[in-house]
Amino acid sequence: MTFKSASRKTLAESVVEQFLEQFRRGELKPGDRLPTERELMEQFGVGRSTVREALQGLARLNLIEGRPGVGTVVKSLDVTSYLRPDIFSVLLGDSSAAELLEAREIIEVAIIGLAAQRANEHDLAALETMLATAEEALACGEPTYELSALFHVGLAHAAHNKLLLNIMLSLYELLRARGRQTVDLHSYLRWEIDSHRELFELVRTGDVEGARQAMDAHLRHAAHRLGEIVDDVR
Repeated sequence: MTFKSASRKTLAESVVEQFLEQFRRGELKPGDRLPTERELMEQFGVGRSTVREALQGLARLNLIEGRPGVGTVVKSLDVTSYLRPDIFSVLLGDSSAAELLEAREIIEVAIIGLAAQRANEHDLAALETMLATAEEALACGEPTYELSALFHVGLAHAAHNKLLLNIMLSLYELLRARGRQTVDLHSYLRWEIDSHRELFELVRTGDVEGARQAMDAHLRHAAHRLGEIVDDVR
């Protein structure tokens, strides 16, 4: 593995960022042993305290651990740790819009199918409140992107699967950031709320297959309208 000198402005943060980039590119894998502190000091061009601070940060993220007689090694994949929002967004890195769409189609189509089977009165009331609040916000010219992201998380709540909910919570900040691009696109926001309403009704009536198909179309149509994909809308 090869590192470059750390920026003087960030020091430990720069070291951590470079390590995370190695994780993201698959250049650091579970079981890999990190260089010694002295070797890291030389590669990054920083002092021992900076290296130790960076390693402590990576340990807090549950990415590395010290093993007696071995040194510092990359930990085995722990799904619950890697789904934490603070690290998940970093590992996602510069994944393309097409890759995000593919992932969301797999995850959210499954989620809404389960929601159509399992949603209870509390789940439905929460989703309906989100939709009503979004309608009010749009009418007042206020942002709706946070409510849009929450609606998708709300569907995960209604699916009653903790792992899928954890995945959607990890994606929440990413969805909010993406949604900020739509604040001035009134026609898109109008379509989005109407589409969410359609998804809600399919969940409410228990139409599993209809909900799955509608979610797939919703995700692809949204990506198409935002210019993230250029293929034909399904």
